Amino acid sequence: MEQKKIYEVAVYLRKSRDDTDGEEDVLLKHETALTDLVRKNNWRYVIYREIGSSDSIDYRPEFKRLLKDVENDFYDAVVVMDYDRLSRGDKEDRARVEKILKLSNTLVVTPNRVYDLNDEDQELITDIEGVFARYEYRMIKKRFQRGKKIGARLGHWTNGPAPFPYVYNSEAKSLDIDPNKLEIYQFIKKRLLSGATCASICWELNRMGIPSPKGKLWQESVVYRLVLNEVHLGRIIYGKTSGGLHKNRKTAPFRVNSRENWVVVENAHPAVKTLEEHAKIVRLLEQRRIHSKRTRHGTYVYSGLVFCGKCGSTMQFQPKENGRVLVKKCQKIDPYGNRCGNPGCDLEHVNKAVVESLRDYEEEIRSKPIQETGSNDLTPQMMLRLRETELDNLHEGVSRLKDLYISGDLTKQEYRSRLDRQKDLITKKENEIQQLKETLQIGGPVSDKDRLQRIQTLNNVWEFLDTKPGEKNRLLKQIIERIEYTRDGYGIDVQVKFR
Repeated sequence: MEQKKIYEVAVYLRKSRDDTDGEEDVLLKHETALTDLVRKNNWRYVIYREIGSSDSIDYRPEFKRLLKDVENDFYDAVVVMDYDRLSRGDKEDRARVEKILKLSNTLVVTPNRVYDLNDEDQELITDIEGVFARYEYRMIKKRFQRGKKIGARLGHWTNGPAPFPYVYNSEAKSLDIDPNKLEIYQFIKKRLLSGATCASICWELNRMGIPSPKGKLWQESVVYRLVLNEVHLGRIIYGKTSGGLHKNRKTAPFRVNSRENWVVVENAHPAVKTLEEHAKIVRLLEQRRIHSKRTRHGTYVYSGLVFCGKCGSTMQFQPKENGRVLVKKCQKIDPYGNRCGNPGCDLEHVNKAVVESLRDYEEEIRSKPIQETGSNDLTPQMMLRLRETELDNLHEGVSRLKDLYISGDLTKQEYRSRLDRQKDLITKKENEIQQLKETLQIGGPVSDKDRLQRIQTLNNVWEFLDTKPGEKNRLLKQIIERIEYTRDGYGIDVQVKFR
């Protein structure tokens, strides 16, 4: 069988984040080797670069784009370092790739050989190579995990980035103390042991202008996890958990393992706290732990609607024995320890302001001509269906262009030019559909007639004592987006923003 002539190719570069070398180095080496190959053969080429750790095609955006272009007959061949770079995933993914390559009559070229999947003899070879490649990949992953476990037993650091206040020593494969970071860590430890809370330590560090380990403002949770980390005792711990929660990988279910199954290595690196200090820290934090209690109160009429006009946080409510409900003083504290302190008030003040605003809002709507929804007006749902039909027609247009090209009615240049225009139209239509979907998710545009209907429904149930607060809250949220509350001395300002 005569081999297909090659003129235009796609160069696919894929590097897993699990590879041990630097990402740029590996990709650069592969790119150099493959571009040398295509230039030697005088092929025109387009490069698709991908760095990712997912085996599944669905989580490899560049490869999905490549497959789509191959399916549209853009290339004579795909050039890769190894055939298994195209798919190390499951059998379904491999079958999907090979089907597209076959139907488009696209070759696969590596530095060592050319694969033609429409050649039965070569197809058998690729199937056999695929079996061995998947087996080799599983063994690599298994050896990698076993190597991490053995490395941990030998006292090597194998758990990712070095935790604060350490730095990784690549020669010793261990952790060294960073003197500058150690000074900050000792400050945190000393303040905590002297009785300071994690929150107050955060405020002090932020006021001092000291960034967190990730270069951001300190948060209470960051300090909490930092002071409890057993790595600071000079230990290496491996095997705390198994499985994973990675959405792009097919892994075993995430599970926290019992301590007896952990690999714990003592004196693996210099300690920055003693066992006595660690025990005291654990006791202090346990004593301060606030155990959650079951909520005693249900939804209030204005739950989730009242926001602080000073800092923007959600205001909380407090019921009294006499039946009154208070808007509590704003408790929000900024990263520097400054409390907002927007004073509270009786909820009745907010209620009166909302009722008055609703009355004015209704009068404003009625003062304008009410637009009746005519039979020729399109609802967002109808517009969405129309746009989806238009998108289907555009995709059918791609198929018709391909048929015209195959039948010889279009040259390759004409086909590509028209196909590019068609793809632009598809992208624009997809964007329009996405915008319409987002509009529908937030309830869509509301007409004045709909607003009046919602206000009337609310008025009908507002005065009934047996109407549950949750029902009133639901109706209010259909009309009101947010209520901003501010108090300055005796002056109370309530701003109601309607949908």
